[in-house]
Amino acid sequence: MPQFVKISKFAALTLTLVTSGAVVAQNNSAQQQQLGEDNSVYGEQGGSSNSAETSQINEFDSKIEQIQDGWLNRSSALQFDGATNSAVIYQTGLLNEASSLQATTIATNAIIRQRGFSNTAETTQIAGVSSSVSIDQRGLFHNAAVAQTGSFHSEAYAIQEGTDSDIDVVQSGAGHFSSTAQQGAFNRAATAQDGYGQESDIAQSGFANGANVDQDDWHNSATVTQHGYFNRVDIMQYGAFGMGGSHLSIISQSGGQNETAIIQSGFSSTAIVTQSGSGNAVSLLH
Repeated sequence: MPQFVKISKFAALTLTLVTSGAVVAQNNSAQQQQLGEDNSVYGEQGGSSNSAETSQINEFDSKIEQIQDGWLNRSSALQFDGATNSAVIYQTGLLNEASSLQATTIATNAIIRQRGFSNTAETTQIAGVSSSVSIDQRGLFHNAAVAQTGSFHSEAYAIQEGTDSDIDVVQSGAGHFSSTAQQGAFNRAATAQDGYGQESDIAQSGFANGANVDQDDWHNSATVTQHGYFNRVDIMQYGAFGMGGSHLSIISQSGGQNETAIIQSGFSSTAIVTQSGSGNAVSLLH
């Protein structure tokens, strides 16, 4: 059985950046624009038909590092107003695409790593403060998208291994944490967080599992673990009249074609569901 290591919200991201003003490329294209002060760019491209575009405008102490190896890779990192931002894109293989946008942010961090071929990753951080994103993809045909819009002090981590899995994370509000790990094929996970202090942890292994977590208002927590095939979890957590929350859901599925649907509203409800075997179904409304 595959083992998942939960990413602690207190774990630090170690980031090594090489400061350079040059881009090394052969038969590739690279565009750079820098305005402001204390900006640095390191770019390295290998193979053929790669392209990289970097723009830093009105930034302070910002760094961008882009490394591409293989065929037909594209990466773009744009940083606009803000301070102490950094973006790192690393791609190996072919037909990979990566894009990172940081606008009007302070102390914001974005990391994209891709291995294999035909993976896509995108991070968007707009008007955020001290938010961070990390995407790590290994295998084939994965897609991961993280959007932090109007989100402060939020974290999102995505890890994909295997074939053709999707991760979609949207954060707005403040103090959120999202961790999604996928192994296997055709797994799907979506997390939407709004309000304050939400936490979502999703771990999937196997084939064609699906998990959706929707959190609003205050301090909700959802943990989903899926092993097997065609399992599905849907969780909705919210308070009342823009207040409340503090709900807890812990869902574990092993086997195949199990379904769990949880709706938690109001204040401080708890749902713990464990499913094993095949064809089990649970629906809870709090």
